[in-house]
Amino acid sequence: MTMLLEGKETPFDTELFNGVMEKLKELQQEDYIESRRIIAEHLRSSMMIIADGGRPSNLDRGYVLRRLIRRMIRHMNKLQIDLKELKTLIDINVKDLGEMYPELIKNRETIEQVIIEEKDKFVKTLEKGEREFKKVIERLEKEISTKNEIDKDRKEIAKIIPGEVVFKLYDTYGFPPEVTAELAKESGYEIDVKAFDELFKKHQEKSRAGSEQKFKGGLAETTKETVAYHTATHLLNAAIKQVIGKDAHQRGSNITVDRMRFDFNCDHKLTPEEKQQIEDLVNKWIKEGLPVTKEEMKKEDAIKSGAECMFIEKYPDIVTVYTIGNVSKELCGGPHVKNTNELGTFKIKKEESSSSGVRRIKAVLQ
Repeated sequence: MTMLLEGKETPFDTELFNGVMEKLKELQQEDYIESRRIIAEHLRSSMMIIADGGRPSNLDRGYVLRRLIRRMIRHMNKLQIDLKELKTLIDINVKDLGEMYPELIKNRETIEQVIIEEKDKFVKTLEKGEREFKKVIERLEKEISTKNEIDKDRKEIAKIIPGEVVFKLYDTYGFPPEVTAELAKESGYEIDVKAFDELFKKHQEKSRAGSEQKFKGGLAETTKETVAYHTATHLLNAAIKQVIGKDAHQRGSNITVDRMRFDFNCDHKLTPEEKQQIEDLVNKWIKEGLPVTKEEMKKEDAIKSGAECMFIEKYPDIVTVYTIGNVSKELCGGPHVKNTNELGTFKIKKEESSSSGVRRIKAVLQ
């Protein structure tokens, strides 16, 4: 609409983007108009998502945000723009859009912090991935050249990067497939999307199988201690969401008579303050003596009620929902204690990385 009212040929020529586009042109060492447009659009979108409460993660809108920021960084590198200039570009957007979107002004520091942190995480990944990608192209070029020498009359060989190579770049180097696809296109190649998707699907199935214990309750055996720990995982899950954010979800758990282990998606190592806040919240809820109630209902009704669940397809049509006071509501097979005052004192013993983008908490009840 703005483009039409201003009589411009593209949205990027309008006042909405003009400030950032002009600054990018000033900063660039290489001239690619598509890259300037990608940076301008992705930065604007990222700022809006962050102002609305979104944070980079491996799930849902958090994953969209992560992809936007990382693709933007890749194109800033392509234009040879110093990544320190991100702050300048953010400032321009706040100045140009702040009157229409005051939340950008209100959340300006948070927006900068989130984008810079994600940039710092991705820079090393990008460097390693691009080096590995260059080796892949060099190897493929040699193979094609050798085949052409052997049979000079053969048809031109399709320049395709195998799916297993794309998956290795993703799985080993954390290199997003969409970035690999862009690099491939710039080098005159395509990627075998179908083969990558098949490998990725197998990877997901393996990960899901590894997390099946969550569906089964995560209990190694059913005792008074493991039942207490099981209820504590629900409180821990709720506390993590309050401290880290609603996009944090349980990725698996394991419970024995001696301890609980809880995995959740999170893009950073927890600070001492965050760990203390989580621990304090769980103990607060334990001391409040919250009732633990059990209901059976249709699966679709449980979802509508706001109950959290993983692997929804694994549940039958009639499900069990456990509610703890007003702090937790989850689909779960049980068993659980009747009241949180049965749990004792919750203590976090260790917090560490479980896998890329997933943190692990080990805790005990004393």
